[in-house]
Amino acid sequence: MNIDFLTIMAYLIVVITLMTMIFGIIAYVVYKMREARRARVKESTSAAKEAQNAARKQYLFFEEKEIVL
Repeated sequence: MNIDFLTIMAYLIVVITLMTMIFGIIAYVVYKMREARRARVKESTSAAKEAQNAARKQYLFFEEKEIVL
């Protein structure tokens, strides 16, 4: 059996290319899962934040006025 240097390098390049594609796909899927989770958390906390803002405005000591120069 005769294995030359070019054959080994060719297989190495193919394997590294395939691994890069697979890791890229995995990273994209993980990114999309994280973005979906972030959107769900943001939706659930936005209602709570609106309630907190309404409570804060009730006890606001100063009036909001526009500054005219």
